[in-house]
Amino acid sequence: MQPNKESGNNGKNFTVYGKDFIFEGITVRMKQKTVPQEGDRDKVKYGVDDLLEATVHEIQQLLDRRPVVTVKVLVDWMSSTSRIDIERALPFCGYMFENGPWKKALIKFGVDPRARPDFRYYQTVTFEMDFNPIVERGEHDWEKSGELAFPQLLKGDDNVPYTFNGRKFVPDDNSWQICDISDVLLQGIVATSDIRSTPTLNEGFFWNGTMAKLEVIMRHKIVCIRDGGIPDDEDYGCLLSFPDKYQPPTGRDHSKYGLEFGQKYTQKQAYLRGRIVDRARRGVH
Repeated sequence: MQPNKESGNNGKNFTVYGKDFIFEGITVRMKQKTVPQEGDRDKVKYGVDDLLEATVHEIQQLLDRRPVVTVKVLVDWMSSTSRIDIERALPFCGYMFENGPWKKALIKFGVDPRARPDFRYYQTVTFEMDFNPIVERGEHDWEKSGELAFPQLLKGDDNVPYTFNGRKFVPDDNSWQICDISDVLLQGIVATSDIRSTPTLNEGFFWNGTMAKLEVIMRHKIVCIRDGGIPDDEDYGCLLSFPDKYQPPTGRDHSKYGLEFGQKYTQKQAYLRGRIVDRARRGVH
């Protein structure tokens, strides 16, 4: 069986998990008006490959429960299934967006996440960065095992690979879905009721200020955890007052969000505030 490569794919394959997990199915762009429908599922010829049939069926059942899901989630949910088998089955279970707020997520055929604001929780957040920890020579005893060990980056009962809890994470991929962010401070940011009625390419259903706060603070937490630190939510508290819907001034923004008269940002807070403003400006439409 070969995956269908009809309209919307243009022969493109792209990496959707780690460095070598490729999606070879139907892809569309955010500007496309319609999405692949349920009929595309019929292209799977059951009985040709029993193992593929079983894998496809399992993924379809998972999509019935959660219609938009990253491969990162599927790999963890289907831990007894090989990654190669999952990769082969994906094109027969759904489609993907090449760009936009649901990029890299498998979407059930016939489901258009742009249709309703409640699909905002399935949006993906992606960080283009180095996930390798920065360590000082001599701090880790690697000679005995031949490799460095970083407990804050290891899979465990308190560190599910596809979730971000603000204390640990598994650096197997650079994307998370908003519904899988369990960090309390970050959850508070996306719990806002001030949202868009129609999605945009960069923010989806959220406003520019909301996504700026989420992405900048989450990235800072990831870097802190990666390098062996423990993020302190007090560093971010004042930044939460940044407006969800940000309308930048004509010139430089001198507003001291979240501070009382006479208070000053710490050096870290000033840096993060600047990053949030810059990110929010890029999302102005």
